[in-house]
Amino acid sequence: MDLRALRYFVFVARLGGFTRAADALHVAQPALSRQIRKLERDLGVQLLVRKTRGVEPTRQGALLLERAEQIFHSVDETIADVRNSAAHTVGRVTVALPPATGLMLVAQFTRRLRAALPSVTLHLREGVGNSLVEYVLNGYADISVVHNPPALAELEITPLVTERMVLVLPPPGVATEWPQPESRTARLDDAAGLPLILTSRPHTMRIMLDTAMVRRGLPLAPVMEVDSIAMIRHLVSDGAGASVLTWAAVAGAAREGELRILPIDHPPVLSQLAMIRHRKRLSSPLIRQVAEHLSATMTDVLHEDWPGALATSRLLRERPAG
Repeated sequence: MDLRALRYFVFVARLGGFTRAADALHVAQPALSRQIRKLERDLGVQLLVRKTRGVEPTRQGALLLERAEQIFHSVDETIADVRNSAAHTVGRVTVALPPATGLMLVAQFTRRLRAALPSVTLHLREGVGNSLVEYVLNGYADISVVHNPPALAELEITPLVTERMVLVLPPPGVATEWPQPESRTARLDDAAGLPLILTSRPHTMRIMLDTAMVRRGLPLAPVMEVDSIAMIRHLVSDGAGASVLTWAAVAGAAREGELRILPIDHPPVLSQLAMIRHRKRLSSPLIRQVAEHLSATMTDVLHEDWPGALATSRLLRERPAG
């Protein structure tokens, strides 16, 4: 298929007439008409129907128009990628991360990026829950890593890791005014009966926990709302209450004996960590390269030490462990 004829067809179909398309393309109208007729002969179908005030695509023409625009978008991206690979990539990219995940990723990610894209300026932001989504929507970040992002039309969501949520309790030896579970695992029913310290809505993990509780018909009335995972860990360690967080967010403190964690079963509560980008900026080769390096870093960290990650996580399936 002649790409020039295909491009002419796109202009005629989108502008609704041969005259307007000829003016936009700076070609003679008879030459434009010949190219469209040749395209119709090559395909064996009628692509355009003449109307009183111009033309409009037939059913086959509408299908060709959609596919042609995809083709030209792909061609443009390919040209940009080739030019980028030939030149020294420069630019500035902002990546937003949640606190616990950020600490697990940031050292390896920055080393990898400096080695691969030394002329790129990286801006790292920290955020929680819904703020990470807002950063991408409002253009304050090119990429965010967020738990349980909302399915918005503007967002390209790439699921990465599925984590088990855990009940977070004070360490052994810390006296509390409320009875603590003695089992090695916990149920949502156990969590509902404890003085919970949780993030506030619209934090994405809080919305996810609210939804899980409602499905079980359980009440959820936290004694405190704190929009800082570090503060929640400190308060729970001091005996002020319990919490429900991702395993990765508290694994380090649990290893140091600062907290006690119980995996939640019957049913398990799962949180999905995903990378999000704005669809309007998907065509940026630089942002795409940084996203690939971020995903690769997460793969490495996940295989090294990501407690609570399920075997069904995409990144775990990308590379065999060990």
